[in-house]
Amino acid sequence: MSHRTRSARTLPVAAVLLAAAATAGPSAVTPTSEATVSQPPVRPSAQRQAKVTRPVVLAAPDLGGGDVLVRQDGTRGSRVLEFPGAGTGDGGALVVAVRCHGEGRLAVRLRPLGVGFPVECRAGDVDTVQNEFAVSRARDAGTVAITATAVAPGSLRWSLTVGRGAPTAAALTP
Repeated sequence: MSHRTRSARTLPVAAVLLAAAATAGPSAVTPTSEATVSQPPVRPSAQRQAKVTRPVVLAAPDLGGGDVLVRQDGTRGSRVLEFPGAGTGDGGALVVAVRCHGEGRLAVRLRPLGVGFPVECRAGDVDTVQNEFAVSRARDAGTVAITATAVAPGSLRWSLTVGRGAPTAAALTP
């Protein structure tokens, strides 16, 4: 076969390919990179981000002054804790601060004062409640009873600080 015959056959094949490309239009000649860019990204449902939860440190609240009589950190369930009576020169007000995490309710009761207060605890939040009692019996030794009622068993944690100091103007007097 001569060189001239091979060129004659290649020319008509090239002309047919060019004609086919011209009639198919520009969409058939779209580069692969443009097709990939115009498509929305595919996100497999199995690759969901896991919720990151940090452990909650439930330290007993700081009273901001006065003498600490009882401190109880990160506790579950109900407890009764004793506190000593006031000495000479000690403040006449009893201060109770309670912090909780989890869903439920705490009932705080002080004896022999005969006073108490509820603490509503919410899931996902750390709540702190502080009360001060400036009554004649606040100088006596006594107990603080915490009754915990959790929505789900073991889900409610609490901490507590009981202290004594000089009464403030906002002291509760039952």
